[in-house]
Amino acid sequence: MRLILKRTLRILKMEIGRSRSVPGMTDFSGNPVSLGAVEIETERLVLRPVSMKYADVIYRNFTAQITRYMYPAPPEKIRDTGAFIRNSMKRRKQGTELVLAILCRKSGEFIGCCGIHAEKNPARPELGIWIKAAFHGHGCGREAVAGLKAWAERTVAYEYLVYPVDRRNIPSRKIAEAIGGRVADAVKVEALHGGILDEVIYRIDPPEHP
Repeated sequence: MRLILKRTLRILKMEIGRSRSVPGMTDFSGNPVSLGAVEIETERLVLRPVSMKYADVIYRNFTAQITRYMYPAPPEKIRDTGAFIRNSMKRRKQGTELVLAILCRKSGEFIGCCGIHAEKNPARPELGIWIKAAFHGHGCGREAVAGLKAWAERTVAYEYLVYPVDRRNIPSRKIAEAIGGRVADAVKVEALHGGILDEVIYRIDPPEHP
């Protein structure tokens, strides 16, 4: 087991940013994947790139209850949410990250966010998700992640996907296992809210392409 301290992570990220630019996600021909116009539909949901119009609803729903088993801390001010969205939009343009708002297909109601993050390692993108409390227990997280995974399988060339989750977060672990994930590693992480996450890292292999 490894203990990764918050300060160490920040230093490493700063050094990586100074030393090189991170390549973005590519398709099976090696071409950059365009992320700006991605829209993913599932049976009950539609996933659209996050933008500033979602700032208020993200701010109101990304609470301490939601982040209990996550690395980020809940925003103190709405400007913190705005900064998160602007950074996500910047990385989307660079091709290293795609954060999507999860919406109900019928009503358009905001349900949560999911994303695929390749800034650490484009060959092993990381999946992430959160669902607002009112929609817990309805299978929306599993449906959204399955839709995102299916998009990645069609669009992105990668070695495998990773899905880190606190071992106590059973609903999220069930999502990883439902999409074919198997535990490949374990790590303890100091979260930005000060808690220690006891994470298991799921590996999700891609289908074989001809």
